[in-house]
Amino acid sequence: MSDQAVTIGALPPELLRQVFDALDHIPPSDHRLNEQPDSDMLRDSNCPLKNISLVSKQWREIVLPMLFRHVVWRLPSCDHLLAYPNEDSHSQSDPFGSIPILVFLHSNDLARHVRSLTIIVCRKVASSCDATSEEDTLSASGIAQRKRERWYTTSDTQAQYLAQTSSAMIYRGNNNWLWQMLFDMMDPLRLTLIASPQTLARLLSCMVFFGDADFFSTEERLHILSLSRDSYSKGPSALSLQPRGTPQAVPQTSHKCATEREYIRTELFTIRPWTHLLLNENSSIRVYRTYHFFDRRPPSILTSLLGWEEAPLNFMMVPPTITSLSYIAIFPIASHFSMLVYRLPRIKNLYLQLVPRNDILLDKKEMDHVNASDLWLERNSCYQLAMQYMLVPMAAAPLSHTSSNNNNNNNNNNNNNNNNNNNNIINTINNNGDSDDDGEDGNLNAGPGEHAVVGNPDPGGIYNWEHLRRLETGDLSDREAWLDAVDWVEESQTGWRVERYGVFVKEPRAPQV
Repeated sequence: MSDQAVTIGALPPELLRQVFDALDHIPPSDHRLNEQPDSDMLRDSNCPLKNISLVSKQWREIVLPMLFRHVVWRLPSCDHLLAYPNEDSHSQSDPFGSIPILVFLHSNDLARHVRSLTIIVCRKVASSCDATSEEDTLSASGIAQRKRERWYTTSDTQAQYLAQTSSAMIYRGNNNWLWQMLFDMMDPLRLTLIASPQTLARLLSCMVFFGDADFFSTEERLHILSLSRDSYSKGPSALSLQPRGTPQAVPQTSHKCATEREYIRTELFTIRPWTHLLLNENSSIRVYRTYHFFDRRPPSILTSLLGWEEAPLNFMMVPPTITSLSYIAIFPIASHFSMLVYRLPRIKNLYLQLVPRNDILLDKKEMDHVNASDLWLERNSCYQLAMQYMLVPMAAAPLSHTSSNNNNNNNNNNNNNNNNNNNNIINTINNNGDSDDDGEDGNLNAGPGEHAVVGNPDPGGIYNWEHLRRLETGDLSDREAWLDAVDWVEESQTGWRVERYGVFVKEPRAPQV
């Protein structure tokens, strides 16, 4: 009996599926969201599943569900995403039919396989607008032509014009139809938005401050907002997650200008029981070129997320299901970082990364006219404030924005005098707590006629530090600064201890007898 060679093509589909699945690797969106945001940050040259799909039709049918586990949808403009179908459109009866990527997922029965969805909105991709998996690509260039008759909440051009004439803008468009449509079709464990702060504000129907935007960047700078959960376990309904005392506005049916509408909250934060929130705010290095850089306010949705804005955005957008928060930024200004400290949500785990992992500090163009010592002093001030409230949340004195800025200046001067050759995370925590409060209103960067944030921190945010159980830093290159932080934690005797390099944990208090 002669032996016949068995080729891989002769294997049954079940075995081929296992072989192909073994060739899959961790998607870029699982480990690159901590890097400096860029429109190409999720592209991967190593695409074994895509190469397999090109071998034969049979293999493509087998591997297609694996290819679209992690979907990346690239768009050049928010208008391509927020074009709402009018009453006469056939899309009312077929909501998926207006968006090519959803048509493809639906027609190929792939939506149920989607584990993560990333939406990238950037003008850089205008020439190649596409909807992709992290290993496959689909054409979506016909979206703009098919949307001519659609109604827009606020066009990108109009938003740019309004941003030039106003320091802050509230986007009131009701975009809940978009999130409902996406999550009616798929049930991802993670949703990631990579876009400019302005676009994120449009998608989330919130506020963003533009008064100092040019000091931070004259180009389009992308931020990242990512919501994720660990499992598909059913959580509380969206209605039960809404903060108390804030009635929901009824969506308008007439097509009024967005600025005339009643504010309608986004349902994105409560449409699933998200447990982790990540915010990556890119680099603030360029603002350090300016005089009094510590008085500048970056374009960011952070204050809207934390409810530190004027009405109607004076409520916490972060839902109570969130137990873990990651904040990533490259040398943020301490006065901006303090907003996170003062309005910390009630979470158990906090991850901070304030130093770049790339070589941006070696970029001569980026570092032009920047005093590098200012970067590290602001980094130190950020960690000082976080450690202060982590170790003594009840005793830490609430500081106004103005006094906080003055204290940061005093801290910087003290750091210059005492630590010229040492970039410490913890220098003297008491410098922040012993400030001279002059009783002023403390509105940050609020000139005549400009938008102003609330002066004093909300007590709930401060007291939420008491519930924190884990603080992790991603800035592990400065070992000397870490050792200084360890010494301070050990001396504080507050129940915090070192779990491993870069991680502090706190044991829960024993119940009183």
